[in-house]
Formats: sequence, structure tokens, C-alpha cells
Amino acid sequence: MNRTILSKLVKLHLITPGGIYNLVRSFIGDGISLMALLRFSATYYSDRCALVSDDMRLTYKELYSLAQHLAKMLYQDYGLTTGMSVGVMCRNHITMALLLPALSRLGVRVKLLNTDIAPNLLKEQVEKSKINVLIYDSELKEQRVPVDLPCNMLHSEDLYQKVVDNVQHLNVKLPRIKRCGDISVFTGGTSGKSKEASRRMNVNQFLPPLFALLKQLHLDERDSVLLSLPVYHGFGLATLVMSLLMGKKVCLMRHFDAEEALKTIANEEIEVVPLVPAMLARLWQIDEAPSLMKTVKCIICGGDRLDKKWVEVTSEHLGNILFNLFGTTEAGFFMIASPQDLSRNEEVTIGRPIRGVKCKVENEDGQGVGSLWVRSGWAMIGLKDKWQNTGDLVYRSPDGCYFYRGRSDNMVVCGGENVYPENVEKVINSHTDVLNSIVYPVTDPQFGTVLNAKVELKPDSTLTSETLKETLRPQLSRAEIPHHITITAISLKNSGKIARMSNST
Repeated sequence: MNRTILSKLVKLHLITPGGIYNLVRSFIGDGISLMALLRFSATYYSDRCALVSDDMRLTYKELYSLAQHLAKMLYQDYGLTTGMSVGVMCRNHITMALLLPALSRLGVRVKLLNTDIAPNLLKEQVEKSKINVLIYDSELKEQRVPVDLPCNMLHSEDLYQKVVDNVQHLNVKLPRIKRCGDISVFTGGTSGKSKEASRRMNVNQFLPPLFALLKQLHLDERDSVLLSLPVYHGFGLATLVMSLLMGKKVCLMRHFDAEEALKTIANEEIEVVPLVPAMLARLWQIDEAPSLMKTVKCIICGGDRLDKKWVEVTSEHLGNILFNLFGTTEAGFFMIASPQDLSRNEEVTIGRPIRGVKCKVENEDGQGVGSLWVRSGWAMIGLKDKWQNTGDLVYRSPDGCYFYRGRSDNMVVCGGENVYPENVEKVINSHTDVLNSIVYPVTDPQFGTVLNAKVELKPDSTLTSETLKETLRPQLSRAEIPHHITITAISLKNSGKIARMSNST
């Protein structure tokens, strides 16, 4: 550990004598849980603003107090206790932020569910994960929550109101726990092919990624974070937990909206903005974006492929403040590309492995492209410190930077040629008039399988599908050229990612 990291950890009270004492005291009082970390933060940042959401503000002292009250209420009134499984299907709001430490303190197994999930898939997930209680936002009831779920159901809004209105739980004594239960997020979540990735609260697991964020992103020097990424997403969950541990002001957004996000950035003087590339693209479509984002000191992209033009636009207006993070739900994040890495390469790099991670490329083809394998100390339960195939195809340059080439399971044979839709999307998105694109395979009676594309243009563009196709011909092989290009708006999921097609329709 170098001197820079040590000084940053001292600043965050994590390795001072008083800090170590208070951290141990927190673990003794609340077990090894997220509640203990919140208690630690409340000790040092008591009157600092912790959360801003729905026109409400909570200090760290208030956040810890309400989380304790909620834990006591869930224990006494609803019988939640160690070993039970609780599903949480909520958007980003104060109750969601309170539930994480409260449930962690009770030792239950927390399942963070995708709010986009279809009702039939939700029922399957509840049954498969043996969920005893589902806590969800009432706004999701009609579209997402079937009435015949085999578990008890609670509205998040009712819980918050009871916590605020009632004080009879203050004297309830919570059972002692040594450590919290597992916290699970799910890959996918809307397609029916999702996998559960569980992690156990362990301080050692937080340290290597925390060191990387402190060393390269200097997050200890920032005061405020805009969190529009959903907390059920691994990227969003890690952002919330680490931001609260470091005493930041976290502004929560239930839904990503570019204009609303820019307004919040300006009004709250936001310095750190984690997002997925599709969100960044939408922010830059608003003329006032450069002036409204003048307080931003760090933009963290992750969760999807980042296009070069958004790197260049960000650099032009805000300077070299854009970082690209790469990881998987199973392994966590394990690569960082610095602004310098992004600017000096013609192609966007996903970066280099952070300390504590090992990566390798297996089964390389003639161009050096192969499968990315990773071994991480903070991977999901069952995969910690084990080599795992990410399913991603990458190229490693001589200087150690990795470049994303697509998913191995997305490869399509068109006219006898192996093609990757992600590569075609990258070329389409490089056009100055294109905002986003989706390339997907369809069955063709003559060629067997061909590619089609849906393309979203910038608001003022007059580009036609035929003109776009002509510009692609010199850049793509014949098999890669989409047979049909549809100009249309492309929606985003609650995660901020592009709502890609799950089949050829």
C-alpha cells in the first residue's frame, strides 16, 4: 500500500486509532453488516447531508437512526430474522436506502430484484430463491406484481410512513448477529435467463476496489454523487455503499431523465456522476449540458460499451474527467480505464486490471482476440479467487490495455462468416448523427441469417437509412452490413442500458 493510499485512508478515518476503535465498536454493536458501516459514517459525518430524494434530505445521524428504527419494526411487527430471504423490488428512494442496512442488520438474505421484471418471471424468481417476504413499490403492483406470489408482500411506502410516524419500536432489542446474510443481485433479470450472484458482507472484499477508486478516481476528494443507476444493479449498489462509507451526499433518482439529471447536478453541485454510456449520450443531447455540468469533476462509465465520440465530447466540454469501468455481476468490477487511457487510444479501452485481480485471454484467434478470464478476490460466493470465463471477447494490447470485442454467445454466422453485432453497433454509432443502435440477427430465406438494425438519430438529424447504409459499406464486410435499418427511438431500461432485443422480432 503506497503513501498516497495511506493518507487517503487516514482522511476517511479508516486506519486512524480512533477510526479503528469506532469501526470495531460498530461491528460489535451491529454485527458485520451494512448497518455497522452506516453507524461508522454517522460517527464522523453526523450532521452532513447523506441522502437527497423526492425533495427530502437526511443527515447521516438521521439516516442511521431511521435505519435502526426500520430494523426494529421489521423484526417486531413482521418477524424478519436471521436466515429468512427478503426480496426488495424498489426504485432509488430513501426507503430503499434504509432497507439495505436494516435488512443487513437483521441477518436476512437480501435479494435485489429488477423492477423491469415480467410478472411470470418474478413468480419464478420468488419460488426459486425461496423468498419469504417481498418488499416493493406500490407503483409496480399493477404491471409487475402478481397477486398469487407464494410469499408475504409489503409496500415500501407503508414501511417508511410507519417508521416516521411511530416510535414504539425504539426500545426493541435486536438479536445479536455475527455477520449479515448474503446480498444478491441478478444478471439480466427480464429475459428469464438471469443468474443470482450473492455476496457476503466482508470488509476485505471492499478494500481492493476501494483502493483503486481512491487512487485513480480520487473519490475521497469529492463531496457529492448523483445516483441514477438502480441500486438493484451491481454498479449502483457498489456506488451507494462506498459513497455512504466515505460520507458523501448521495442524490437519488427513481428514473433517469436527462433534463432532470442536469437540473439536479446544477442545483446540488454534483461532483461525481456514475452512469452507463446510453445515459451519457442523452445528457450530451441537451444544449445546456456543458454549463449545467460545470461542477462535475468525475464521470464514471460502466455496464455497457462506451463509444469514442462520447469520450471526445466529454473531454471537449469538461476536460479529462471520464473513466471507464469494466466488470461482471459475478466478478464485480475489475478494470479501470483512465482519461489518459481513453484519449490516447483510437479505440475505447476497458482499461487494465486493478490490484488484486488477475486476467488472461484464452483461445486467441489470428487477430489476438480471445475469451476474457478473471480471478477476483471479491467475486460472488462460490467464485471467489477462482478463474471464471466472463463470456466476453477481448484483445490485449502490448501495453496491457484490454479492448472489448463483444460477447462470445452473440456471435452470428451470416453467409458463412462469423460476425459480431456489437462490432457493427460500434461502427454505426461512430456516425456523427447517430445516438444509439441495436443490431440483431433475423432469419432470411436466402442467406439463412442476416443482421438488421434499429438506429436512433440525434434530434436534429435528417439522415436516412439508405444514406447510413452507404456510409457503412467501406467500414464493414458484406456479411456485417444490416439488410434493413429502421430509424426509430430506442428506449432505455431502468438500469440505463439500452433495451436490447431478446429475439429476432
